[in-house]
Amino acid sequence: MPVQSQNDVELADMAQAKMARKEYSYALVLIEKAIALNDSNEWYYLTKADIETKLYGPKEALKSAQKAIRLNRKNAEAYSRAGTLYSSFNASDSAIFMYNLAIKYAEDDTMRNAYLVNRAAAKGMSRDFEGALADYETSLKFDPNNIATLNNIAAVYSRLGNPAPGISYLKKIVTLDPTFIGAYVNLGFIYSSMDSLTLALNYFDKALNIDPDDGISYNNRGYVYYKQANYKAALQDINHSISLYPSNSYAYRNLALVYLATSKTTEACEALHYAESYGFRHNYGDEVDTLIKKHCKR
Repeated sequence: MPVQSQNDVELADMAQAKMARKEYSYALVLIEKAIALNDSNEWYYLTKADIETKLYGPKEALKSAQKAIRLNRKNAEAYSRAGTLYSSFNASDSAIFMYNLAIKYAEDDTMRNAYLVNRAAAKGMSRDFEGALADYETSLKFDPNNIATLNNIAAVYSRLGNPAPGISYLKKIVTLDPTFIGAYVNLGFIYSSMDSLTLALNYFDKALNIDPDDGISYNNRGYVYYKQANYKAALQDINHSISLYPSNSYAYRNLALVYLATSKTTEACEALHYAESYGFRHNYGDEVDTLIKKHCKR
């Protein structure tokens, strides 16, 4: 093997090692040296994209992923990585396009299924819940006990207003892995939406017993307290959830509802504008916009 090839491989391996130790700046220097010696290896650009994601965010990293695609138009993983980067800043249409190509060029059924699940998540992000459901159902035919897929399909059924199948999937997860917090969170959310509030609180309590620092569970439990008109407990849980997960637009929506219920319109509007700024509309629809128009003066 030529010395140059050994050197770029060694540099790339060193970059991976530095990245594993979270020494991202050093890792970037090493992978760029590897690329300087061999600029035709698409995997080096994918490594660079991973490092840049940590240092600069997904939009900068996307340039390296796109370079990898240009070097090998049939590398399924390059399309998948690009899809993940697009998803991370809510460019769901571009993400779906990339996952379509990843699925097309997947080398085996296992990888094809992984890309299918990623595409389903991107479809859910774009509010194409029927499309997401179809992808998850196809995935479960390949791997019927995949806990993440079972959890995600339950959430989609809930979004489609058909919670019963989702409850069955979530209870299956609890049987497969009683420590998986997502099943309890989603069961709590579904029962809350059905106004089975005692059951909802029970499942959120179970989630918090598994992870006492789970911001989503505090937010959702706070919403249940709001529905029970226990506004003091609701504020305590929702504010704590925001301290743990400050960019959760849904928590600010819940906070606003509590303030509106207690005639604190100024505080409610401030919370609604936070929900708006953190992308509530894109992820959940126009409820916050409607509340702002009704209660807040620009």
